[in-house]
Amino acid sequence: MKVLDGSVGFLLARTARSMKRALEAHLSTHNITASQYIVLAHLSERDGIPLSRLGNRLYFDGPTITGIVDRMERDGLVQRKRTTHDRRVINIFLTPKGKHLFRQIQIVAERVNKRAMEAFTMKQEEKFLEALDKIWRRMNGGSSS
Repeated sequence: MKVLDGSVGFLLARTARSMKRALEAHLSTHNITASQYIVLAHLSERDGIPLSRLGNRLYFDGPTITGIVDRMERDGLVQRKRTTHDRRVINIFLTPKGKHLFRQIQIVAERVNKRAMEAFTMKQEEKFLEALDKIWRRMNGGSSS
């Protein structure tokens, strides 16, 4: 495994899987997935955005975001509404049940994140998050500065 020990992609993927597993273990009592959590989190800040824009902002392809929102709508967490000016655009809104659930599980997600970062000082955490963002921007056509 020595070859992979220096692979940024492998180490990031392994870490992401581990973080997702930890989050989903805590969210399972609320019958929600990590993907559904990030949809709730985004809508809590920008409710009523078009489905396609939601997918783009969360880096989900069309079928994936549609499936997630389908399940969330079935569970009464979100509601689809067409805009009056363009019937093709479907906006996604949190329901009162979705808002309530987000308030409950936000604490759970913060605990998982805090656990992951507890070995870092505040300054190290800042630098680490900057480094992750720098890698992401570099790999998505942005500059490395």
